[in-house]
Amino acid sequence: MKKILRWIERINSNLDKKWNIFYKNNPNGGPWDNNPNNHIVNFIKKYKFKKGLKVLDCGCADGRNSIYLINYGLDVTGIDFSEVVIERTQKRYPTGKFIVDDIRSLSLEKNSFDIVIDAGALHVNDPKDCEKILNEYYMVLKKSGKMFIRIFNRLIDSDIPIFHVTPDNTMPVFGYSKPKFSSMVEKYFDIEEIIFDPYYGSHGLGCHYYYLNKKN
Repeated sequence: MKKILRWIERINSNLDKKWNIFYKNNPNGGPWDNNPNNHIVNFIKKYKFKKGLKVLDCGCADGRNSIYLINYGLDVTGIDFSEVVIERTQKRYPTGKFIVDDIRSLSLEKNSFDIVIDAGALHVNDPKDCEKILNEYYMVLKKSGKMFIRIFNRLIDSDIPIFHVTPDNTMPVFGYSKPKFSSMVEKYFDIEEIIFDPYYGSHGLGCHYYYLNKKN
């Protein structure tokens, strides 16, 4: 077990390099489709957000969700720790703002976003960084802000990956049980709704969509 955890930590320390290589090798994006996630569309429609609100799209990659948010009329900042994907996404969607940043230590101003969206960023980071990331989200979200986060489900909590992005097993993806992740989230956010999707995710255990409000 200790060997596995050391291996995960080593891989996680080079995440930006791994994702840069991945996006260089995949100029048209990853194995996921290029349409916006339905769960992001549903989140935005549920609250009927006013146009012009500031949104942080974490792990924006090639911008499939960012372009939906831009077209909806929101002021979008997309972040990713891959310079390769940020450069091409900014060129593709010049009306958005796309920057290289790390959700484990955000360089953004505190209390500056009305909405934070994470539809694929936290779960590629080591579980030991989970609470640190949630705190970073808390810090950049405004007092009345809302957050969406998608987390892969697992039945028994473990720091072992649930699957890998690439066949060489160097880009792990992690999952959390609903009780464990909820307990971490509740330190920073009030949980308004949790939606279970049994079909999303190649590991066969689905995922949870969290609708959150920043704690006062």
